[in-house]
Amino acid sequence: MIDGRIEQDEIDRARAALERPLAEAEGLPGRFYGPDFYKLEQQSLFPKSWCAVAVGAMLPNAGDLWPINLAGWQLLLTRTADGTIRAFHNICRHRAMQLVSTPCNAPRITCPWHAWTYDLKGNLLAMPQLGGQKANAVEGFDKAALGLKEIPVGRWLDYVFVNIDGQAGAFDDYIAPLGNLLAHIELERLQHGGRLTDIYAGNWKLATEGGIEDYHLPFAHPQLNAHLYRNTTPYNAPGIFAGGGVAIGAPEVEKRAWNAKLPNLVQRDGQPLSELYVFNVFPTGTVLISADHVMLGMLLPTGDSETIVDLHLYFDGDAATAEALADERAGVLEMWHGVVPQDFPFIVGTQATVMSRDAAGIRTRFSPYWEQAVFNFQKMVLDAVSDRGRGPAQ
Repeated sequence: MIDGRIEQDEIDRARAALERPLAEAEGLPGRFYGPDFYKLEQQSLFPKSWCAVAVGAMLPNAGDLWPINLAGWQLLLTRTADGTIRAFHNICRHRAMQLVSTPCNAPRITCPWHAWTYDLKGNLLAMPQLGGQKANAVEGFDKAALGLKEIPVGRWLDYVFVNIDGQAGAFDDYIAPLGNLLAHIELERLQHGGRLTDIYAGNWKLATEGGIEDYHLPFAHPQLNAHLYRNTTPYNAPGIFAGGGVAIGAPEVEKRAWNAKLPNLVQRDGQPLSELYVFNVFPTGTVLISADHVMLGMLLPTGDSETIVDLHLYFDGDAATAEALADERAGVLEMWHGVVPQDFPFIVGTQATVMSRDAAGIRTRFSPYWEQAVFNFQKMVLDAVSDRGRGPAQ
């Protein structure tokens, strides 16, 4: 360690401890959940990855503008007249003012400081009074070269992904392993039907890890009757996703308390869904596919110990809007409103120890049965920041 920085040899030691057999492996050091490692992630993980940052339902109309803070990177999503969602750095090309601070709808983007104006495709339209009271143009200022800095966008289901540095490779190649795994499920009819947002007072990795392991469910969320549907089959693709599934179909599974009894999702062969799935779509996406709804979520860090949780619920076709099913949809949303706050004390309590546990010689361990997804997620984190990172599976 030099001046608080995380050096490659420290990452290598963490990797060596992590890459033992699962029953013997040790988790990431506490310092890797603190400010020094977060700085490394800001430089080497988030800008270099395909990151889920929004869903299309957040920008339903042409002219919708949605600002996003992804680990200090100020981004702006726009919905253009042809329905395309674009992403830009939320930074004016004049004096680097943040252009949009809250979601809104507008025909163009106008900087609140000096009124430089851009269209929804990022083109610079006007630099009012740049050269004086009635002079809107000055030699040396080429409007065509001063548009907003655009960021590549990828779409999967309703997710919006961005790759800030533009060097992560083709999005279709990145998402293909997850799409292939779920290709047997009919997901094209999904419609947005609810949203929950909150803030976790903890590192984004703690929030992610808690969401992809089922070990804690009967202890932390007793209302879910978790003994009926906990994950037993791990699914993992390095650099892309880590998660698991559990077979469903036994009569007792249909009695689980949180099931609002909406029309079930189906497989492409017309049969009911055969598994429930939970994934981290690395790094920021969190997906749950249940019998009667899909949750597409984002866990977006705004600091080393603060994470925005933004969860969106999707139902099959008309089940998302049918008035007759309003109570059932409300039941699903109520379930999520019950679960998310129950995790607050675990994230806060673990965050409280991240700076002291290393000095105490305490390293975290994994349940070999329940926590393979956490184990695989932590390896992806190290790969992303390492000089020898493997990147997405080929």
